[in-house]
Amino acid sequence: MRDMARTTIVDIARDLGLSKTTVSSALNGTGRVSVKQKAAVHAAAARLGYVSNRAARSLRAHRMGAIGLYLPPAANNLDFYMDFAFGSVSGAAAHDCDLILIAREPSSRRSFDLDGAIVVDPTPDDPIVAALLDAGIPTVTVGLFSGPGNHRVRGTLESRHSDLQSTALDVLAERGRLRPALLAVDQGFRTSWALETVQTYRKWCSNKGIEAIVEDLGDIAEKDALAAAIEAAVDQRQADALLVGGQIPAGLCEVILESKGLVVGRDIDVAALVAARASDSALFIDMAPTSYGLEAVALLNDILEASSTEPVHRWFEGARLRGQYAPSYQAPDLDS
Repeated sequence: MRDMARTTIVDIARDLGLSKTTVSSALNGTGRVSVKQKAAVHAAAARLGYVSNRAARSLRAHRMGAIGLYLPPAANNLDFYMDFAFGSVSGAAAHDCDLILIAREPSSRRSFDLDGAIVVDPTPDDPIVAALLDAGIPTVTVGLFSGPGNHRVRGTLESRHSDLQSTALDVLAERGRLRPALLAVDQGFRTSWALETVQTYRKWCSNKGIEAIVEDLGDIAEKDALAAAIEAAVDQRQADALLVGGQIPAGLCEVILESKGLVVGRDIDVAALVAARASDSALFIDMAPTSYGLEAVALLNDILEASSTEPVHRWFEGARLRGQYAPSYQAPDLDS
């Protein structure tokens, strides 16, 4: 029999040819696992001598069994961040640890009782990020961190959003939309993602010899401010398509356009650059935030279990360009 102190969920997964997530769900009674799989997992656990004892494992590995999640304070009520958090919770459960949402005043001097932390969309001057790095907490950032101490970030997970955004612009150009305007996240929200969105748009316009039309907005725009930005882009600068940044509601943009007598899809197009969930837009980037959260936890766990301290960079491949105008779009089977 295998040494009980060394048997892990990974061993069971390898023995059965299942994923770590499935094995963890079967052992913890969570997730969608069939009765047959659950029985097989428990039988393998008994055969291999697996014992779920967090305290004993923590003493052996010098881990506390808890990781932290830090979301942007100005945007943590948005769908993307909430769904990302749900994915992180599932990821933490799969690795048999707790997830703690980091919420404290920047002036706090309390220690971080964490094995590691995940920081989503860090801004360069965020004091909590600085405190995590100063405390030596192994930290994974979702998006690049360009602030002081960025060399101490242990892992970075990025989506290929810039490529997807450029593809969306190409799709609009193929539809004859040669004056697309960007409704951008306010540049005061200086995450790498917000800055990259504007840079990608300006670079694409420059390469095409097209005028760049950028209207800055907050991440959640009030209707009056959004209407004013759309008027400036469409009425004054003759934009024929809108790229909606952040989680500004694309549906609200369409309502405003229709109130001006414009027919979306005929007179003008709207593309959403961030969609946490299914969108009615004909073109949108589905960021798959739940899967994003799962992969961020997996990266942090790999770093915590590795002997190397070299920084790790990974790409999140789950984001997709979707909608009726997307190149790979297939009309749904209405009979199914």
